[in-house]
Amino acid sequence: MENQTVSLMLGGDVMLGRLVKDQINLLGPSYPLGTIAPVMRKPDLTIVNLECAITSTNQRWQGWPKAFYFGAPPQAVQSLVEAGVDGVSLANNHVLDFGVPGLRDTLRHLKQHGIGHAGAGENIDEALTPIYFERNGIKIGMVAYCDHQADFAATEDAPGIAYLDLEDEVAAIEQFRSGLNRIKAATVDWPILSLHWGPNKVTRPSASFMRLAHAAIDMGYAILFGHSAHIFQVVEIYRGRPILYAAGDLVDDYYVDPKFKNDHQLLFELTLDRTQLGRIDLYPIFIEDCRTVVASRHRFEYVARQITDLCAEMGTIVMREGSSLWIEIGRTERGIGGLTHYLNETIMHI
Repeated sequence: MENQTVSLMLGGDVMLGRLVKDQINLLGPSYPLGTIAPVMRKPDLTIVNLECAITSTNQRWQGWPKAFYFGAPPQAVQSLVEAGVDGVSLANNHVLDFGVPGLRDTLRHLKQHGIGHAGAGENIDEALTPIYFERNGIKIGMVAYCDHQADFAATEDAPGIAYLDLEDEVAAIEQFRSGLNRIKAATVDWPILSLHWGPNKVTRPSASFMRLAHAAIDMGYAILFGHSAHIFQVVEIYRGRPILYAAGDLVDDYYVDPKFKNDHQLLFELTLDRTQLGRIDLYPIFIEDCRTVVASRHRFEYVARQITDLCAEMGTIVMREGSSLWIEIGRTERGIGGLTHYLNETIMHI
């Protein structure tokens, strides 16, 4: 019997509010992601981080004041549907920007359109409940956590997110283990840990985040799917398992920092069989005018160079043939020297 595989696409933060909302209202829900929808629909399964509420309410969160509130119109759920999104992480610092009604609207819209979610819910038990998918006989499960903001945290009797305090590494690792036990109760082949973590526009994971990521893989997670930095970071292959420390953004209306070029982004497609990671295909994309397009020419070259250089620091080799970019598992130069160099570079940039 031929060995079955599944293709899993992971995309970073999807923000469909503010100016993106205006464009959706003006030009329709296909506008933000329609151009890259063929790329996103091609894999067997596509998961992103939904960095906004999908709601018609205008009542903002009454907790800690914040600089930005992200609310997408109800028709924005079609932006996800048309782009082939099967599941989302809701464990982030914007899903409650429009309060509990906004979160409940989001949950309702996702459910009505068959999009699964993890990381938020009516109470802490729902927020901690994994999301499951099965494709080609291969089962995938994911839990999702966020390390900011604490007043969004779900409790036993209040809606919110699965909040995680990363300042206490021991407690965080125990929370990872609890999530893994929940996933394993359903006997999955690929347990995923989704983390909305860390500061914005940081090019490298901290030594602490590397320790936490390695601990997660050591205990049995097969994929770490990180996001929140608004730029992509290194992909590490640790013990044959992929760690995406930061997947970047998929669509937004954010100011483009000339230093970080946060309009240059990536999509990640992982090819998996029941036990092994085959390869990771990398798709450079570009955000302009509140929509995302396939990166071309100098934009492609910038993304390709950036991800190649970042990965090389960790010993992960990015292959290229024409306009195809990929990480082929097994082709790494990982060793004590390479890791020491990466850690030294990390310390220099903290």
